[in-house]
Amino acid sequence: MPADKLELLSHKIRPRFLDLAIAEGTRKGGYDHVVELPKISAALHCKGYRNGIHKLVFRDVAHLNFRYCKDIVSEVFGPSSWVRIARVDWCVDISGIPLLDFALHCRLARIQNCSVIRSRTGPTFYLRRSRAHTVLIYNKLRQLQSIGSPLFKNYLMPDPLVRVEVQLKGHGLPVRYFHELDKFAELDLLQNLSFSEIGQKRSGLNTTDSLAAEGLLRKIEESGLQMTSKEYSSQKWAYLAKKFLRPASQSQFPDLNKLLRQSIRDWLENRTRFPRYPERRRT
Repeated sequence: MPADKLELLSHKIRPRFLDLAIAEGTRKGGYDHVVELPKISAALHCKGYRNGIHKLVFRDVAHLNFRYCKDIVSEVFGPSSWVRIARVDWCVDISGIPLLDFALHCRLARIQNCSVIRSRTGPTFYLRRSRAHTVLIYNKLRQLQSIGSPLFKNYLMPDPLVRVEVQLKGHGLPVRYFHELDKFAELDLLQNLSFSEIGQKRSGLNTTDSLAAEGLLRKIEESGLQMTSKEYSSQKWAYLAKKFLRPASQSQFPDLNKLLRQSIRDWLENRTRFPRYPERRRT
């Protein structure tokens, strides 16, 4: 599952789409006229309050492709050279590895703002969280189940199914213009992501240290390795990790950066690859 969201901005727009938005749209979210365009799988926001800019938000982006989006942009806005990216989300789905295993070992270096959000769909681990650049991992299968997705209702999907997602907006965008979107395929969006060797209790501990190690691991399981390590100074965390924990095998984890680049490249090269799940039996 490559692109999950794509929002574009332009000061120019084809007259017939502006007329359509004025005639059928409603005032919403900082725009004078907002209208759904189901035939082209998008929503059009016209005349922003502050700057008069127009925004095109694609729906169900993962099932589209770059060629289709370019055709729609040309149809709605005209030449794409002046169309800017407002937001783009890239993601990759990993099956066979539990979410908590990722949280136990996964770490994004040189990041301060991180958090864990818990909801009925399970925990979401934000390895990086800011208005412009967010990296998160969560249980995609539970999310589909909670919203009653037809995918979950009609197909037997693998459990666990973990989604790794990178959300980019505003000054967090390394590529600003839509006609240069293909440059994302060459970027390492998860460059500093690694799977720490820390993850299991060290053997040979006395009773007191063994209980302390189990408590530390329980905290990691609840909040993730990244969040837990941020609760201590660098010196203190290095001491705790060395004293209580031992290296864990990293062979079970794929190269997420490589998988994400390939997923982006497939979408940009108009290849929409989706796993084929068996249908659920009707009772």
